[in-house]
Amino acid sequence: MRRPIVMGGNPYITDYYRRNAQDLFDQTGGNTGNLAFMFAVASHAVGAKFLPFSTPAEEVRRQGDIILLPLANQLGRHTDLGSAADRLIDFNLPVLGLGLGAQADSRDADITLTSGTEKWLRVIASLAPAGAPNLGVRGEYTKTQIARFGLGDSALVTGCPSNFINANADIALSIAEGFRRKPRHIAVAAGIPFIPALARLERDLADMVTLTGGAYIVQHGLQMLQIARNEFDSMSDEVLETCRSYIAPAQSKTEFITWCRRHAHGFYDVRGWMDFLRRFDFVIGTRFHGAMLALQAGVPAACIAHDSRTQEMCETMGIPVRHYSEIPGGLTLNNLLDYFSFDAEAYMARRRQLCESYISIFDTAEVEIPKRLRALATAA
Repeated sequence: MRRPIVMGGNPYITDYYRRNAQDLFDQTGGNTGNLAFMFAVASHAVGAKFLPFSTPAEEVRRQGDIILLPLANQLGRHTDLGSAADRLIDFNLPVLGLGLGAQADSRDADITLTSGTEKWLRVIASLAPAGAPNLGVRGEYTKTQIARFGLGDSALVTGCPSNFINANADIALSIAEGFRRKPRHIAVAAGIPFIPALARLERDLADMVTLTGGAYIVQHGLQMLQIARNEFDSMSDEVLETCRSYIAPAQSKTEFITWCRRHAHGFYDVRGWMDFLRRFDFVIGTRFHGAMLALQAGVPAACIAHDSRTQEMCETMGIPVRHYSEIPGGLTLNNLLDYFSFDAEAYMARRRQLCESYISIFDTAEVEIPKRLRALATAA
């Protein structure tokens, strides 16, 4: 079996308790949700070592035989990965890319890649360890976009690796049971305060947190991490006002700070994050991985989509989802389950199917996986 190296995706921030928001923002790639798929890949590759991209090539080759890349929405005009492509060439090892997604304004549009990102995609495809796909992608839209570059045979639809964090086959049963009860204790996977089209829904979600004594869990945006870490003195008045007016416009500045201290949370360890979510009976918001981690903990959850990447991931994996435009009247505790439902059998069947494809990428690359993951793909 090959010795795997997880490159640039270490989910274990051992000293996060003493770091400030800026450090944590940088270390998580600007989004704590990235820790979810990093943790998943790390837990699926037996004996994996973690190395940064800055590691000298000869040291990388000494440490392992194959590179695993935990990936997200790298395919789009927002990235230029030419330097990463050059590093992969220097390493000269086979590569698996896991969880890759394409990002566009909608799935009716084709993605545009910078020359650096196109080179990166082609380099990964050229470094396949066997005559089989070495890119696990988030959905059919992403696979179709990769095929536009003549690389369709390199991609296999697996969904996000985070879908297989909890290898228990029956988590869907507890999720379904929760969907049969009216939510009374809400956690919100909070968005960022810069998307006008989502402002009304984000306020509805914050109101539900207040009403139920719930949690407002941040993931992305330095200012959002700051409000969850009580770093108000590090924020300019303008930035703090942007957050307040977007999330809770009826509150004064003092009231908003008090609200954040009571309800806003950020997590920098996936295990603690999931454990915290178990105290709630519903998780809802615009952040995919916030909802996914709840589902992996057996907690009912749903996602509000506003772009192609979120919609693709949810539909691929059977995650309850609505586009924000489909919720014209707003959300309340009373109508929440009118918009979202969960099909346990369909979810379980799809998860087994995707897991089988996911495992096949590891198997053809001769990377050992834990028995619990293999059991998930064959569960009745």
